[in-house]
This record gives sequence, structure tokens and C-alpha cells, in this order.
Amino acid sequence: MFALLVGHAGPALAFEDDEACLMCHKYPKMGRIDEDGKQKSYYVMPHVFTKTVHRNVPCRDCHKEIRELPHKPLSTGVTCDSECHSIQNPSTGKPFSHKPIVDTFRKSVHGREKVATGSDADKPYCVNCHTNPLYNAKEEKPPKHIVDRCVVCHEDSGFAEKWYNHTSRRIREIKRSPQEIVEMCSACHADKGMIERRQQVAAQEGRELGRKFPIAVTSYEESFHGKVTKYGNADAANCLNCHADAVNYYLSVHELLPSRDPKSPVSSQKRVETCKQCHVRADSNYAALDPHPSSKKEDNAFKHYAELIYGIVGNSVLVALVGLAAFETWGRMRDGVSWRFREGSSWWRRTRRKSNRIP
Repeated sequence: MFALLVGHAGPALAFEDDEACLMCHKYPKMGRIDEDGKQKSYYVMPHVFTKTVHRNVPCRDCHKEIRELPHKPLSTGVTCDSECHSIQNPSTGKPFSHKPIVDTFRKSVHGREKVATGSDADKPYCVNCHTNPLYNAKEEKPPKHIVDRCVVCHEDSGFAEKWYNHTSRRIREIKRSPQEIVEMCSACHADKGMIERRQQVAAQEGRELGRKFPIAVTSYEESFHGKVTKYGNADAANCLNCHADAVNYYLSVHELLPSRDPKSPVSSQKRVETCKQCHVRADSNYAALDPHPSSKKEDNAFKHYAELIYGIVGNSVLVALVGLAAFETWGRMRDGVSWRFREGSSWWRRTRRKSNRIP
């Protein structure tokens, strides 16, 4: 769960290593090769971890199985719904926990346990999307004028700096860019092996799989939204603009639902409302347009034949132009015109009086 980021050595640690975890985990080569042959790194960079959002959480609040040093190999690992017994939620006074978010996530189309088997193993877990990000990475410390104002009442500048880091990062815009969102979703939805496995499982279980599921990424990239997003436009719709509800976006991204669910933003009941987020005059006819265009005849006959005709016409014009150029070249060479670079022209021949060129 720790961010393995490269940085330069900084000031003294802002967190206390009361349990002496860094006695071992501060070494860069701390790690092992697991049973599947994958390299696991257990290196914690102290000067980086001290600036992350988890810096005040004691290690054993999450790594609860550890009872001794050196500790025994862990069997289950950390789950994201663990309670932080050393950190209280200031609004409730109870131990802080991501459990409400995890419970919401489990009910979504992506829902799974950390250790998943079968078809659930293809679904993303929390750490597939989330890291342990830095607090305000571009700032060494909070602006002095803000700290000066806070300490008028709170007195302790250390307290003011700590809470500034937390609250300012949450209030700021911390969404991924549209390109990053598309790349993140494509990591699974463009995986042909995963798509085939999901189709096989759906067929075995006799349930319906979304018609656009196999072509979600390729069809988006072919759409207007996908093309302008690819070239840096941040206003066009990306995956989450449509599939996550705009109301409390930061919660709804954890409860993505299939389009057949009436509560989904892309369901037939809510599609017009979703389109109106950008296209304010959208109506039911507009919402009926396919945002994931398919070239298959059975999915979109108009697009299929339009692409077929366009391809025939385009290729015919290209062949005609190349043929015309070849025919003209042959004719000129037959008439004794030579091809050379001179005075801005490439076609030359002498007149009968051997004076001027005739291009």
C-alpha cells in the first residue's frame, strides 16, 4: 500500500516509527520472490512516506497479523476495510475506516474481495486504481500567510501544517486527467484475454453480458469523444463522465452499475439526464445516439454501410490519382521530356530551336 516513489533526502521524519518497522523496511533491497516468481518489494522510503496521506497511520493498524519482530510471513495481507484504531474520525469519534466505501464498492459491477478467485479475479481491487499519494507534492510546506492565520486560534503551527496538508488536498481538484482515466479503464477493458474469460463465464452462468462490453475501448477510441480526448481536450466525455453519477462523483465512482440497472447514469431511464451534463439541449432522440459506435452490421447498419461506401470511394479516388499521375508521367517521357531539378521545375525538354524549356 505504500507509494514506492523516488525522491531526494529531506528533513526529519514527520511520523513516529514507534514499532521499529523501519529497522528493516528502510533498506532498498528489502523484498523477496514469491511463489509465482514475482518480485515483491517491501522497501518503505521514509522521506517519501512522511509526505503521504497514510503517514499518520501506524503500520500495525493495517498489518494486524504482526505480533513480533522479526515477524512471520503474512498469509492474508492488508484489506482496505480495516479500522485504524489509532486514528479517529473527528466527525463520529469512532476509529477511522474505509469500510463504508469498500461496502459500496462490493455492490458495484467491479465488486470483489481482495483475494479473489474465478471470474472475480479479473475485476479490479482498490489498489488497482488507488495509490498512497503525496500531500501537495509541489509544495514543501503550507504558505506562511495561511499558517499565520490558523495559529491565531489553534496556536500550534505543527497542527496547522498537518491539517492544511489534509484538507487542502481534499478540497483541490484531484481527479485524474481524461487521458489518465481512459488509460486506467483500458488496462482491463482492452485486455482481450479478460474479455474472453468474462464472455465464457457469462455464457456458462446463462446471464446477459453487456452488448458493448467486448468493444468498449475500441469503440470509444473511434468515437468523437475518444478522438478529441486523445489529443488533449479535457472537456469531452471520458469513461467516468458517463458511467459515474455526477451527484457526489467521488462516491459514485466506487459504485459503477451495469447499463441495465435503472440507477446507472447510462440506463435508458437516466441517459438523457447524463447527456445534458454537456449537451444542455439533449432529448430522448439525442440520447438514443450510440456513444460506442460499432462497425458490425447487426449493431449499426448505417455506420457499417457508410464505412463500406466511404472505403470504396476513398480507395477508388486514391487509385485514380495514382493512375493519372503514372499515365501523365509515361506520356511526357514518351514525348522526350526529361525529369530533373532545375529552376523550380522538374520536367524539361528542348524546343526545335533549342532555346527555351517547355515544362
